[in-house]
Amino acid sequence: MSLFNYESTIHAPAPLVFDWHHDPSAIEKLTPPWEPVTVVGTPGCINENGSRTTLKISMFGIIPLYWVAEHRNYQPGHSFQDIQLSGPFTRWCHTHSVEPINEHSCKYIDRVEYKVPLGKLGEFFSRWFVRQKLKKMFSYRHQVVKEECEDLAAPRAIGVTAHDRSQ
Repeated sequence: MSLFNYESTIHAPAPLVFDWHHDPSAIEKLTPPWEPVTVVGTPGCINENGSRTTLKISMFGIIPLYWVAEHRNYQPGHSFQDIQLSGPFTRWCHTHSVEPINEHSCKYIDRVEYKVPLGKLGEFFSRWFVRQKLKKMFSYRHQVVKEECEDLAAPRAIGVTAHDRSQ
């Protein structure tokens, strides 16, 4: 079993960052533009244990594959998990967590436990490739969440444009 962690600090309240994931369009926003992924149907709700999200992915750009993930272990304001029911991995458990630092900032944490197919042979050939792909993908995802949530948390001045505020 392999473990991948990605963590960043977001200057927005933890409840805001966690609640951002309730938006049905969150999964599409979190999908990097270079990944050949399409959400099939309506994504499941993260707060409904057992709800599912189905993604159509393309392995190596040519092999279509459906990835079905089930939402589990919802802990309001703190964490939830996506568990692969079917897809490219032998095992995939993705835990999304938000931990407050103070009332204005939080740690945003993704933890993935995964196992590739084909046993030791699969691990040998995919170890570097999978980790690099995960680093690139989660870097993108964290940047999206950071930008959107910090923008939502920023004080708004009525009738003042962003250009006006910076002067």
